[in-house]
Amino acid sequence: MYYFTPASDMFETADSIVIFIELAGVKKEDINVEINGCRIEITGIKRRGERADEYNFQRMERTFGFFKRNFELPKTSDRNSISASFSEGLLEIIIPKKNRNDGFRVACIKITD
Repeated sequence: MYYFTPASDMFETADSIVIFIELAGVKKEDINVEINGCRIEITGIKRRGERADEYNFQRMERTFGFFKRNFELPKTSDRNSISASFSEGLLEIIIPKKNRNDGFRVACIKITD
């Protein structure tokens, strides 16, 4: 199956990782966000208009069909607190970072000669 890859931005703040994905023309109910192991996977479908089959296109530059994006989740991410919102064709995913006392284990490694 063919998937197109929507444009995205990913950046880090002091307390989270933020992902923006451009999904103009996609309906919220056609988007799926899942955590799969150490990855976050965004899939869905961008549909053509209801009457698109009636048109005799002279040029078609917009992409339609199934889309998929995968992002590695950093070890510092709090996977239980990930949130997503969708507004005006832009999907925003916020991945909070764990607090230092929230699951980090410090291991001492003995240095030998």
